[in-house]
Amino acid sequence: MNALNNRLFHTLNIIVDLFLLNLLWVFASIPLITFFPATAAMFGVVRRRILQKETEGIFKSFFKMLKENFKQSFVLSIFWSVLAIFLYFDYRHINPASSVVQLILYIILIIGILLFSSISIYLFPIMVHFELSWKLVIRNAFFFSLMNPVLTVLLLIIVGAGVTLLYIYPVSILIIGSLIASTVYYLCQIWFNQLLNMKEMN
Repeated sequence: MNALNNRLFHTLNIIVDLFLLNLLWVFASIPLITFFPATAAMFGVVRRRILQKETEGIFKSFFKMLKENFKQSFVLSIFWSVLAIFLYFDYRHINPASSVVQLILYIILIIGILLFSSISIYLFPIMVHFELSWKLVIRNAFFFSLMNPVLTVLLLIIVGAGVTLLYIYPVSILIIGSLIASTVYYLCQIWFNQLLNMKEMN
């Protein structure tokens, strides 16, 4: 009975922590320009929890991660936002039915959007796991997205499902962000460990 109660208490504690972390992420993202730093902070907290290196409370840990990752994630957000706007602008103006050239450009654009989305999935896990410049974060995210296409597709499905759920049930914003971050980072952590083991074997 004690073991069952301890397990139940641990599960409830995780749910409460995820809820609080999600609220912090939502409020910190409200200015929009702070979305990247807030998301990096959320992934940073998730990483410390998964690696069981967390000794501080959710609030203190979140704002500590926010401060540590703010500059890098903010610079990255500017570059990434410009690229996203460029892709969106092209998507709205290219008409594949108008000509063969437009069709070719449209196919290239779709490939670019898929690659952009795949790289985006890995940005935050890599940013909080490795100590790299924002340029190296993008480069490694690009390589990781191609090295493990199965994982990349799985992560895209998870994030896509989360966004769809948020669209259908807006109230899910109270928990969906931290759940996605936890799932994405957990799967990425397994991949990072596999890469580290292969490197050590070589």
